[in-house]
Amino acid sequence: MVSPRLDQLLGKQPHGITADIMYRNALLALQPGENLFRVFYYDCPPFGGKETNPISGQMVDFKPLGKFQARTLFLKEMGEKPFVALRLGEARNRGWTLSDSFIKRAMGAKVHIPPAATDVFVNLEQKGVDMRIGIDVATLALKRIADRIVLISGDTDMIPAMKLARREGVQVALVDFAAGGGLHRQLVEDSDERRIITPVP
Repeated sequence: MVSPRLDQLLGKQPHGITADIMYRNALLALQPGENLFRVFYYDCPPFGGKETNPISGQMVDFKPLGKFQARTLFLKEMGEKPFVALRLGEARNRGWTLSDSFIKRAMGAKVHIPPAATDVFVNLEQKGVDMRIGIDVATLALKRIADRIVLISGDTDMIPAMKLARREGVQVALVDFAAGGGLHRQLVEDSDERRIITPVP
């Protein structure tokens, strides 16, 4: 089971995180002798709405933007990989917010600095992703579809689902791409093992 946070764990890649890179690194989590049932990949489609920039007053259409096109292609290619099941939530707009760089400039300035149109961005929130992970973990555990769940996520919201799986006799392996230990302590405590993986480009 792979959450969107694998993007962060992998770090920056020369050509971005492609579906091929994501798939290769997800399969690294398997150990010799383990049989793959399915790779569940959790994410949400890119935001493709239209919003008015509160500074410039101009309408911004997100669908033609490069980020929208790239993410759409990524999800399409990821969904076409063997034994991959996409679990897509929803990206909801929570309004415009100031960028961190502008906030730092404004706090360090001695006079008031008005924000420019480029100092604000749409604050998007992923909805429904964690719920889908929880449902899938519960289904796999309660129906005994799998003996072991390999989870690639740094989100502590996964802990209740991990506890359920272990209570049902299903082992939970937690994957970390940081040799120094980049996972929350409670995640490690509520798993059966931690697998440290060296990412590949």
